Parts: sequence; C-alpha cells; structure tokens
Amino acid sequence: MAENDSGRNKMKNLRDEPRTEDRENASVEFIPGKNEIAYHFRLKDFSSKGFGIMVRKDSKVLTHISPGDILDMKYYPKQATATPVPHRTQIKHISEPEPGQHRDHMLVGLLIIE
Repeated sequence: MAENDSGRNKMKNLRDEPRTEDRENASVEFIPGKNEIAYHFRLKDFSSKGFGIMVRKDSKVLTHISPGDILDMKYYPKQATATPVPHRTQIKHISEPEPGQHRDHMLVGLLIIE
C-alpha cells in the first residue's frame, strides 16, 4: 500500500494548474449524436490548458457522448447580444471531480479543434 501511495504523490494532478479567470465564451450548446434535443451548458475553466462543462450524473446527455467524440458546438460569448460561434469540438474526457467537490456531477473536458 505504501508503494501505491508514493506513486500517487508523484503523479501530477492536471486540475491543480493555474486557472485563467476570463474566457471569451460563457456557454456552449450542442446536439449529441442523432438526438434532436439541444443541450446548453455553462463553460467552466478547469485549468490553464483546458475547459469543459459540468454535467449532472443522471443527465441523459451522458448516454449520448463519449471521450473522443467530435461534435459541432455553438459557443456563446459573454455578451448577450453577440452571435454564437460554431466550432468542431472533441470530448477529451468524462471524469469524476475531485472528492468533495461538485457532488453528483461529472466533468466533461472539451477541446476546440476547428
């Protein structure tokens, strides 16, 4: 057990990286797969190298997305009068948040590829 603990201490926790407070976009909207329902989520800044969305564990959207999926998403700027910008986006990961934070939610990491 001590060997596993020391291995964990050596691993870098990517979520502990410095955060960037200001992002251009405030939210994202997408229609996963052949679904007809559009899902709209507020964007979260997970680290200096990544962002994503928080999704309730019981949300149906989780049954329609998987890591590696590439979706057309509309990114909505912070200004309410601004037009959303479409981007092809990859689902990088779907993971549990740090223990004790964001109970009953999953983190969905996003990467804009176009």
